[in-house]
Amino acid sequence: MKAVAYTILLVYAILSLTPFIWAFLVSVAHVSYEGKSVDIMQWPPKINPFRVPPEVFGAPATLENYVLVFKEVPYARWFLNTLVYAGLTTLGHLLLDSFGGYAFARLNFPGKNVLFTMLLSLMMVPTYVTIIPVYNLMVRYNLVNTYWGLFLPKLTGVFGLFLMRQFFYSIPKEIEESAMIDGAGVLTRFFKIALPMSKPALTALAIYTFLGSWNDFLWPLIVTNDKSMFTLTMGLNFFRTTYYTFWQLMMAATIMMTLPMVIIFLVFQRYFVETGIAAGLKG
Repeated sequence: MKAVAYTILLVYAILSLTPFIWAFLVSVAHVSYEGKSVDIMQWPPKINPFRVPPEVFGAPATLENYVLVFKEVPYARWFLNTLVYAGLTTLGHLLLDSFGGYAFARLNFPGKNVLFTMLLSLMMVPTYVTIIPVYNLMVRYNLVNTYWGLFLPKLTGVFGLFLMRQFFYSIPKEIEESAMIDGAGVLTRFFKIALPMSKPALTALAIYTFLGSWNDFLWPLIVTNDKSMFTLTMGLNFFRTTYYTFWQLMMAATIMMTLPMVIIFLVFQRYFVETGIAAGLKG
């Protein structure tokens, strides 16, 4: 059975990695070599790793495409915009979702269960339903083409609230009750006990939120129309024209956009497992 499971996982891994491998090979391919256009659509690609530099698609590999990305478009500015958008959105989720999750997990107030059920029901509402009303608010308060317009509507979410609530439920109440005997108030228990013990959940929430914001395309497309305010996902469209797509440049920009997320996920992936186990302990 283990052999079958490993075989299935290996096949799945190969199928999942194939698009990324192809994108990397295209990103290091010459646009033209010896007066001939390089056929980057051939599969399997012609690779000669024993040449210096190695040959890809029948031409020497080069990093020139990565340099051209910064020359042709304001890639550094788009990278900064995406970093600010994803960073501020993540910070907002960490603060607001942890506050709300703790309130629903530990505090008693009238209508708590009804309110939480109503919040959960919002997860069934498609995102597209709220786009027009939210955009109208951004226009009314002159927040279009600003960082405020990018991250303010994304500062919190039901998923993060639910995740933090479930994790706070997994923390034994006895720990906080002993602090209450010593005179600790709600904020003291939250900041001194609950929050430090919820580092796995906070890390997982930060990764989920940062990844989602980093790859977000729809909202930045709607709320920005100035080239200087574009994010990376929108900037990739600049490598496409009506009659031609600059695949080498697009793939180079895509690899640079994806690499930071891959590194972050590999470094913090263990927190996903810890949070999933803890969240399933209590409901």
